Amino acid sequence: MEKRIILTVACMAIFFEALDVSVLNMALPGMQAYFHFGPDAIQWVQTVYVLFYAGFVLLGGRLSDTMGRRKIFITGAILFVLASLGAGFSMSFAWLLCFRALQGLGVALAIPAAMAIISHTFTEPAEKNRAFGIFGAMAGIGFATGLAIGGLISAWMGWQWVFFINVPVIGGAIVLAFRFIPRDRQQERQQDSNLLSGILITLLLMLSAWLIHDLGHIAAHPAAFGLSLASLLAAGIYFVRRERVHASPLVDFDLFRLKGVVTGNIGATLLGSTFLPYIFLLTLYLQEVLGFSSSQAGLLLFPFSILSGLISKYVLPHLFHKLGITRTGITGSCFMLGGILFFALSYFTAWHVPFMLLAVLCINSLGMSITFPAITILAIQAVPETQHGLASGINGTCNAMGGGLGLSLVGLMMQLAVTNRWNSYAAGLIVLALIAMGAILQLCRFWWRESSVAQPQLVEVPS
Repeated sequence: MEKRIILTVACMAIFFEALDVSVLNMALPGMQAYFHFGPDAIQWVQTVYVLFYAGFVLLGGRLSDTMGRRKIFITGAILFVLASLGAGFSMSFAWLLCFRALQGLGVALAIPAAMAIISHTFTEPAEKNRAFGIFGAMAGIGFATGLAIGGLISAWMGWQWVFFINVPVIGGAIVLAFRFIPRDRQQERQQDSNLLSGILITLLLMLSAWLIHDLGHIAAHPAAFGLSLASLLAAGIYFVRRERVHASPLVDFDLFRLKGVVTGNIGATLLGSTFLPYIFLLTLYLQEVLGFSSSQAGLLLFPFSILSGLISKYVLPHLFHKLGITRTGITGSCFMLGGILFFALSYFTAWHVPFMLLAVLCINSLGMSITFPAITILAIQAVPETQHGLASGINGTCNAMGGGLGLSLVGLMMQLAVTNRWNSYAAGLIVLALIAMGAILQLCRFWWRESSVAQPQLVEVPS
């Protein structure tokens, strides 16, 4: 019973972290009207959260390994609650961005600690994989339900409540964490948390996102762009060299030699690069092209949110049992690609709503619910338990980094489309389709190599 409560607390954290990424999209028009900021600023409300999470989640993983899983989880959850209150009460756009950054920092501490808590609580390989499957499924459900919940909340209660809704639920999770999660054992040796590397990687990600977003305006300020690019390369080289010689590196490059770690983290990057831009495009499409209000869009998408939960509970375990982790990930990635193709058919044919519903079914209900747990398990299952916090931090960084950079890339392509009188939706969807195909191919490559190694070798017996 106690194990189930601990898993529930961890799942509440990942659900609301994932929900917070997607729930905001339907509230953006209300925020824009309230703060009077232009379309170019919309993306940064989302991007600053994602990139702060991506930048500091490695530090969160390191701290959970060195300072204690319980302590860091509770600290991150409290910070997330306070930042959610601040974001809801923000009176200026600048303050909103600051509190969004603090929200990203809070979940960057809480999520890798939650994954380390699960790993420590469930010790048998089968139950550990099952627990991580549930944990990843809750993230998929959170991503998938965010659009529906965000549309309903922003229409009926105001955009502020997409932040306020976090407070009672995560507050309850904090109370349960104090009560049921065992206290951390006293560390024999406190390692260096390597805060500088955490700050440095955050700056690298922010600068990368800005450079991608600004590619369409190079001609206006080429010197500044060149200087920023040179700074990015120099800082990246310094970061890698620092990590290789540091006594307590934020990124242990030896982890990438373990089976499945590279594939799982590449999968997380590509999944983030696909899903976050997709919900950005879908939000615009539903409201600007199809003419839905935020509440109508929320009601339309809500059944698919329920379906994603049912698939995670009843279908996903069956897929893991029958297909294994890798082929389950391939199946989910194929649904992601199919959803993007249905999205394109919705836009370019007369059957707008039917094809759009098929796209939501494939991505929100099936793709995320299946793919996210599979790549999470792939990235962590071969890592020693003492480094699960770090491994989950790397996985979270890859997913969030993919989301932030994917948003910037799709935004750039849409800008170029407008400039060159192309179709902006077509440009964005082509990018997403290429990313989704890349995700499928890299998982197929890993499965092929895994199958080849598993096949028995024929040995010639001398006569």
